[in-house]
Amino acid sequence: MLSVRRKLPALAVLVLGTAVAAAPAPRARPAPATSLASRLDALVKLAPAPGAGRLVEARYDGVVELEAHFRKPGEKRQYRSRRRYLADGRGAVRLDWTTWLESDTTSTPESWLFTRGTLLHRDAPDDAWRAVAADRRDLALAQVLAGLPWEAARQLKAGLASGALRASGSGENGVWRVADGRSPAASALTLGGGGIVSFMTNRAHPRLGDVRDGIAYVYSPAPSEVRQVIHERDQQWSLAERRVSFRLDVDGDTLLLLPPSFLPAEPSDSIRSAPTLSPVAPGIWSVDMEDLDTRSLIVEFDDRLAVLEAAVGSENGERIVDLAKRQWPSKPIRHFLFSHYHPHYAGGVRAFVAEGAMIVTTPGNEAFVRQSAAWPFRLKPDRLARSPRPLSLRTFQRRFELADSTNRLVAVDIGARSDHTDEFVVFWFPKQRLVFETEQGWVTVDGKLRATRRAENFMKALAEEGIEPDRLIQSWPMRGNRAELSRAELDSLILARKP
Repeated sequence: MLSVRRKLPALAVLVLGTAVAAAPAPRARPAPATSLASRLDALVKLAPAPGAGRLVEARYDGVVELEAHFRKPGEKRQYRSRRRYLADGRGAVRLDWTTWLESDTTSTPESWLFTRGTLLHRDAPDDAWRAVAADRRDLALAQVLAGLPWEAARQLKAGLASGALRASGSGENGVWRVADGRSPAASALTLGGGGIVSFMTNRAHPRLGDVRDGIAYVYSPAPSEVRQVIHERDQQWSLAERRVSFRLDVDGDTLLLLPPSFLPAEPSDSIRSAPTLSPVAPGIWSVDMEDLDTRSLIVEFDDRLAVLEAAVGSENGERIVDLAKRQWPSKPIRHFLFSHYHPHYAGGVRAFVAEGAMIVTTPGNEAFVRQSAAWPFRLKPDRLARSPRPLSLRTFQRRFELADSTNRLVAVDIGARSDHTDEFVVFWFPKQRLVFETEQGWVTVDGKLRATRRAENFMKALAEEGIEPDRLIQSWPMRGNRAELSRAELDSLILARKP
């Protein structure tokens, strides 16, 4: 993580063979100002000013280290990064960002456009622009403004003027605290003579607890080196980059115009409605969460319950716990299992630690579960933070079984045969001849049901394990997709995929 006062290391080792273009000399500096608003105003007035119909362009090359939906917990991958920023000097900004692996032969930029208070995004140049959802706006805007710190100063100034932001502190050593009234922690803004030195935000993450996002700069005299850290809901990344060019006279102000039409923001995967509980077979209940586009199962035994999958974070795990308690007040949750470590399936694990359930998983996930239970949740305490209790954890290889006279659950690790993660568990109910899986079976595209590219090998893996289901239920994707298929239906879809 970045530290407010820590000096940035040189980034030349990360960007080989890159020459730093000379930046324009700064404009004359106004007299020192004492309030944060006036300091920010002074920085905005120092901003490079392109001529009429011209744009400021800054280009950066660097390296992104990404931790995301990879094959095993803690796995990180490095991508080369190229960011091009355009600005009109009046608040409109565009970012075109290209990332690629060293082995890639082609790469395509994704773009963000911030103009007239509207923030848009598109995945590729030929795609339509789409509005950014409100719950993703802050992190997205932090990326859009990262390479042009005076534009970040402009937005901070506007936030203070509107009352959306509040500043405190005297600016001693150039540090102010900035609060937005939504986050339980204020951000630390450090200003130097040339501009923003760093802007660090401690915030409550639904899965990781207390995280620190931020950005830091080195100037010469315009930004020459940038470091940025962002924790998104389902992934986190750090970026180290170096400026390679800076121009004031770029043609193309039409690139910053708001398009005449754009797509609305996609539905946010955020908790906003109650989950739906419904029976799918004797002793098996589906918990459908349309707001998060995910499905969990509750497995009922004679005197206890087991829960399979819990998406995103503690809050969602806790509402699954609460639902189970309302439906079965005399049956405690004794076990929690998940298919694989990705956030959409294991993100709510802390809620089940708080409930006293045993967490059952494969050996490669042990350190991940222990770390999840240990994350600090001080900014927005979840139940485990409010009432700590020891972790109960059991690992298994290949198979784990829960059974009594009423029900039988067999967890089977099909591993790399999932073509997704190194350890991957599917859930088999022999009495009901039913399999519960995720990301293996089917999707709906343009209203048409299709087998996934993994489906054929998945069914082969089940056969190798001696599992012959009559029915399959899928956790994700849920929204706009069939919850259940018969074995015959999935076999037919697999056959239709073949040339």
